[in-house]
Amino acid sequence: MHPLKFVQKMMLALILAGAVVTPGFAEADEPAAGSPAASPSLPPVQSQGQTEFMTGGIGLDESEAIKKEGSSWPLMLEFAQADTPRPEYISDAKVTIKDKSGNVMLEANAEGPYMLIRLAPGRYSLYATHESVTLHRELKLVKGQNRKITLLWPPSGNKTTQ
Repeated sequence: MHPLKFVQKMMLALILAGAVVTPGFAEADEPAAGSPAASPSLPPVQSQGQTEFMTGGIGLDESEAIKKEGSSWPLMLEFAQADTPRPEYISDAKVTIKDKSGNVMLEANAEGPYMLIRLAPGRYSLYATHESVTLHRELKLVKGQNRKITLLWPPSGNKTTQ
């Protein structure tokens, strides 16, 4: 056996032995799958009225955790700005979502390139502003379906509205 492999196996055996006989450590309950506690990389769930949301995605761990978590949320927003050779993810977009009656359901700043939003099924208007450029989308959320919307701003310096 290669000496390095032997050392690795011995270290693993010592670590496991120590974990088994070390007194005074209680085992923590496992968090439920799909709960924010299930992944320490997820940002906290926030709420505004009846609307829950999560925003972040700075760093690979948090980004991957949010993308995975997104499949259990009705709406996932992704924020990017056109650039060469490819778009770049952005943060600090101001997001406003209004219901069909014009009531504000969410008004928040994106703290990364992703935002997960839990809204009741229905029709909504989405406004997202970054560097004085506002993008607008009409949304229809359907019960049991997940929707991902990528908002792509023009390159920096171009102040046209899409």
